[in-house]
Amino acid sequence: MKRALLGLVCVVGLIAPATASAWSPLRRENSDVKKGNALMPEGKYGAALEAYDLAAQELPDSKGVQLNRGLALLAQGTAEQAKEAFLTAADPSAPTDTRADAYYDLGVTYARQGDALGQQEDHKQAIASFREAADTFKRSLRLRPGDRDAAWNFEYAMQRIREQEQQQQEQQQDQEQQRDQDQEQDQDQQQNQDQQQEQDQQQDQEQQQDQDQQPSQDQQQEQEQQQEQDQQQEQAQQQEPQEQPMRQDDVQRFLDALEQNEQSLPLQRARRQSAGRRPPEKDW
Repeated sequence: MKRALLGLVCVVGLIAPATASAWSPLRRENSDVKKGNALMPEGKYGAALEAYDLAAQELPDSKGVQLNRGLALLAQGTAEQAKEAFLTAADPSAPTDTRADAYYDLGVTYARQGDALGQQEDHKQAIASFREAADTFKRSLRLRPGDRDAAWNFEYAMQRIREQEQQQQEQQQDQEQQRDQDQEQDQDQQQNQDQQQEQDQQQDQEQQQDQDQQPSQDQQQEQEQQQEQDQQQEQAQQQEPQEQPMRQDDVQRFLDALEQNEQSLPLQRARRQSAGRRPPEKDW
């Protein structure tokens, strides 16, 4: 049975699944199977699947019909439904060649999923898919040891497992490095925040101290101003002449002087009057 070679990213290329098989000559030809086999090469996978579904209803125990259904489902991209069809076709009650083809096609399905997951950098799931592929290719080889395509695809799956494991390790290293960088940045940011907070607290304390000291400074200035005013008043009082109380003898002298002045008062008045007259002119 001829299988096409698919060009993939790996050195080893994955060989495509088997084409839809012709109806067994031990049975009468089924028109729906024949119709589906004719539509598959034309790329009309939806119509082919409808034909195979009709054949499966007519022949529910036929594993070959399930194998063809799986191929049509896989061609449409419905991998999970294709897996179910291939597993049904690989039932121990099926003919050896049908089981070998079913395991082969199941391996291709898992390998394609592994390639898609690897491109998405989901290396863990990709490894799991490639391991399933390698296992099913191995089962196919046990049923048909001389199948070179199955051996080739088995080696492809094993190589892809090694590649994905290496990429997974590199991815983990990159993630750890990125995590360390993020932690370092977080520590630097936290340190800067702590320093800024400490500076803010220190500024708040200094402002509070200034506010606490301000009333004391104002009171001190008021006290100094009051002291200065008191000193000025005291100096002014010292400079003013102070009246001394008169002694008894001073009082007596004052009274005597006053009495003498009163006795000589008429004489003094006469002197003032005479002083204001003009002297007489000489008439001789």
